[in-house]
Amino acid sequence: MRRMLSIAAIGAAAAVLFLGPCLAQAQSQTIKISNAWARSAPMAHSGMGSGSMDKGSMDKGSMQKGDMGKMEGANGAIYVTVANTGAQADSLLSASSDAAQTVELHETKNDAGVMKMRPVAKIDVPAGGKIEMKPGGYHVMLLGLKRDLKKGDKVPVTLKFERGGEVSAEATVR
Repeated sequence: MRRMLSIAAIGAAAAVLFLGPCLAQAQSQTIKISNAWARSAPMAHSGMGSGSMDKGSMDKGSMQKGDMGKMEGANGAIYVTVANTGAQADSLLSASSDAAQTVELHETKNDAGVMKMRPVAKIDVPAGGKIEMKPGGYHVMLLGLKRDLKKGDKVPVTLKFERGGEVSAEATVR
């Protein structure tokens, strides 16, 4: 009896080892990324005053009084269309890119006539549906760009989904 259990346990472990990557790959195939593009988002020219962005989305002490002009070119945004071809809803949990020091999921909302940008914990993508990240809505915020974003450049981004795993894309700078 013990020997049978050991053989069953080994078989189950082998199935997880060998089928696990296949299952993860199948899940990631349910998320399709298209229309990936990026742009610089210099705060000094974006129409966003210093009070429009939540303090939690910038490093404490990174911006001193009178530094708004120095922020020009320091931030950017990536916009994509995310299609979920799966039968279950999924959620975008985070993003990463080597183009910036910090990468966050953000939403821009009109709050009593004032456009405000805030980090969000996740972005839901309905089963069989899609979301379109675009200016004035959801976007991937690039804080502390490591290089200038020039028209035509490619910016790599990896999006991490709750069910679909990690999906990589390249956003073309417009």
